Amino acid sequence: MRLPIRGAAALAVLWLSVPGPASAAEDAQAIIERAFEAAKTNEALARGYVFHERVEELRFDRKGAEKKRQSKTWDVTLFEGSGYWRLIARNDEPLDPEAAAKEQRKLDRHITKLQNETPRQRAQRLAKVEKELREGEEFLEEITQAFDFRLIGEEEIDGIATWAISAEPKPGYEPPNRLARVLPEVRATLWVAQESYGWVQADIETLGDITWAAVFKLRSGTQIRFKQRLLDEKVWITESWSVRYKARIAFLYRMDAELIGTYSNFRRFATDTTVTGWSVID
Repeated sequence: MRLPIRGAAALAVLWLSVPGPASAAEDAQAIIERAFEAAKTNEALARGYVFHERVEELRFDRKGAEKKRQSKTWDVTLFEGSGYWRLIARNDEPLDPEAAAKEQRKLDRHITKLQNETPRQRAQRLAKVEKELREGEEFLEEITQAFDFRLIGEEEIDGIATWAISAEPKPGYEPPNRLARVLPEVRATLWVAQESYGWVQADIETLGDITWAAVFKLRSGTQIRFKQRLLDEKVWITESWSVRYKARIAFLYRMDAELIGTYSNFRRFATDTTVTGWSVID
């Protein structure tokens, strides 16, 4: 999934035995470390599904009143190991015939390009996919080092018994790479399913301004939420995410907005899929 955004989000599976409040910090650290290790297995299972992704954007005026709302929906599938997003709706209405034909031509060109790949081109493309997956895993592992975790209680969310864990930036933490630079600027609360050890929800708040590409500054106080659910009683998948933020672009244009992503129509995707013969298992 991206962020901001596809997707985005990868959350996991845990282990816990709670001896008592005195060791809550130690227990929470053990939960998190086991969780992100198990996330690798969960990610591999989740990649076996295709789905629909809907992203809604809301814009607000200086007084906080809504001034614009729009959405796009994509059918997300796999071709030769790479994800492909095909636009299928705008503002919850199917594309008109002209727009649908344009998307079909884009898909046809994509398939033709894959069919004409040389072995070297295919290897390079798949290596890029694997690199992105490794970077994601490394980022998750870095999270376990960047925060002080504490078990703060037990809650029920959507009928699921969970452990609630707070995550506060660890004093003196030094980010080792570009991706990790955001970690000292956020705090979070995480909810973990007690029975299946999946991540149920994560609420994140930015504590300071975060700048990307020298022109996009995300203001402090940004609110981010991820929710997951158990699919087919075996894999945790992202159900929804939201980002409520204020930003400044090129130090001139101010933006007050919210992005809301939701996922539906999950189908298992055959592992032997090729661009000339692919199948979805209902």
